[in-house]
Amino acid sequence: MSTSRARATAAPGLVMLELSHRTTPLSLLERVTVCPERRGELLSTLLQTGCSEAVAVMTCSRVEVYAIGPQGPATLLRALALESGAAPWDLRAAATTRSGLDAAEHLFRVTAGLESRVMGEVDIQTQVRAAFTDARDAGAAGPLLTRLFGAALEAGRRVRTSTGLVEQGRSLAVRAVEIGLSATVSEESVVVVVGSGRMAAAAVEQLVRLGRAPFVVARDPVPAARIAAAERVRAMPALAEGVAQADLLICATSAPHHVVTSEHVSQAMARRPHRPLTVVDLSVPRNVDDTIACLRGVRLVDLEQMDDDLAADEALSATLEQGRALVTTLVDTYAERSAAAAAGPVIAALRRSIEITCRLELLASPDAGSLTAEEAGRRVHLAVGRALHAPAMSARAAAAAGDVDALAALCDRFGVAVPQQPSSADPLCQQTARSQSVPRPRRSSESSWCA
Repeated sequence: MSTSRARATAAPGLVMLELSHRTTPLSLLERVTVCPERRGELLSTLLQTGCSEAVAVMTCSRVEVYAIGPQGPATLLRALALESGAAPWDLRAAATTRSGLDAAEHLFRVTAGLESRVMGEVDIQTQVRAAFTDARDAGAAGPLLTRLFGAALEAGRRVRTSTGLVEQGRSLAVRAVEIGLSATVSEESVVVVVGSGRMAAAAVEQLVRLGRAPFVVARDPVPAARIAAAERVRAMPALAEGVAQADLLICATSAPHHVVTSEHVSQAMARRPHRPLTVVDLSVPRNVDDTIACLRGVRLVDLEQMDDDLAADEALSATLEQGRALVTTLVDTYAERSAAAAAGPVIAALRRSIEITCRLELLASPDAGSLTAEEAGRRVHLAVGRALHAPAMSARAAAAAGDVDALAALCDRFGVAVPQQPSSADPLCQQTARSQSVPRPRRSSESSWCA
């Protein structure tokens, strides 16, 4: 089997658009991130513009759209601009586009945490899985993206377990705690976490692991009580007092506006002029008014100040290099399997053609009237299997080698049309999608804006 041929023919029709922390300022990522309630509309717009499948991955450090269809990345850019309200020319200047196996390989690297702001982060796996599940539930993820995302999620798991990244437990929340605590002056410093969702929970977990007992301020006290002791949970009206008491404030919600305002912080600092405050904002859009950075005694850290310094950690750099090498191997395997899967529609088309011929011949036979439907079906099935054995083997060999011309010649020889890319309406593809579907993540009962 030729790996180079398989790579050249794998992931046909796949295009993707990326805006990430590597090329896009946080101010633009804030504007281009589509709120969860409107992501279904983004997928619908992509399908209406000619894409047959689409998945949108949106995290605090990246916005990516993957699609199958004849349209190029420009279609993805227009749809994203329409649904986010961002100017198309701003997106075009910051966007990176890929197609075919290059796009697939990028998704593998993203899911493994090798493209993250905090390299090797564990949260991205859950975020990619949730994005795929949402697209599948919306009817936007068909068989091709189902196969791609299933393989990418498995690759992410393999990279973490094989390289040891999973034991390191790296994440933005851990990085935020690390940066925040480095600025506090004593173990008695008061730590306040704003939010009650996944990111806030990870920050609280890391603080507790380090011997700190933070207060949690949240809109909904029920999920907040799951991540902190009940006596340390405060309702949102108590936020101003929480800011006044805190030495370290970590904000992690998905509110579309400022939660911690300049007024909160200026009033707090007036009450404690000689006591510094460190504020870490993990949210996109940002939930902390950035003008507080001008206040005396206040240090504000947002996502743009949380990138890894890999040069200072040789062991991590070596681990990441192992991960990249493993991703390359897993992408080659995906390419070979994807190329081989191209034989499926050809074999199905040949089977339908031969089955029709067999049924017509069977109806013309002298004993056709005496056969039961079950016996007639059995004879046709056996006849088709015998007739298709050699052509099926040839089709699989041609597909595995990436030989599209041989597949087309096989179709010509048997007088059937060359099958197009499978669609989600094809029963064979529906069966494939079900067999390769990714398990759904558990839904949380957290409030609509705490994340």
